[in-house]
Amino acid sequence: MSIHSSCNEISTDINSSIESKINESLLNKINLIFKVVLEENKKLQNYSEKSMSQKNMSFYSNYIPSISIKNYLFRIVNYTEIEDNTIIIALIYIDRICEMAKIMLTPYNIHKIIFTAILLAIKYNEDIIFNFEYYSKIAGISIKEIQILEKDFSILLRFKFFVSKEHFEKYKLYIDNIDDEEENSKKI
Repeated sequence: MSIHSSCNEISTDINSSIESKINESLLNKINLIFKVVLEENKKLQNYSEKSMSQKNMSFYSNYIPSISIKNYLFRIVNYTEIEDNTIIIALIYIDRICEMAKIMLTPYNIHKIIFTAILLAIKYNEDIIFNFEYYSKIAGISIKEIQILEKDFSILLRFKFFVSKEHFEKYKLYIDNIDDEEENSKKI
């Protein structure tokens, strides 16, 4: 199963099914963070070399998924109904594995890394956890692949799932201070 085919299976237009309880501003800001990181990574002198060196990792896709990062984030949040705090914890997990395992986010790995970080944050922070079959449909990847991604991410994270209140608040403050480009475009 591919991210593209499963995404079409559940919903053809993510924006039409988004409930009002989704914090659009938070997701837009997280999307902007990923957009900036991907652009900055492309500018790195050893981008191609580093990107190719990650090709054997479980997070690497042979193609760039057709669903945008923004729509993928909205899709995951819409179907899992997770708290804002869980999204921020997932961002912290992504930062941790990028730093600890020297992973560079690219268009070829970001979707799987985002999904896996959110899945692990759900397991750490949420009361309601769905089965792998449900997550498989949301992510557009097989149950077996989800299990591999979860195991690999946990190992790269060195099973450091705890996030201190201070660390969390630091990330939350950083995100809160980002201008939401969607909100800014509505004001014009």
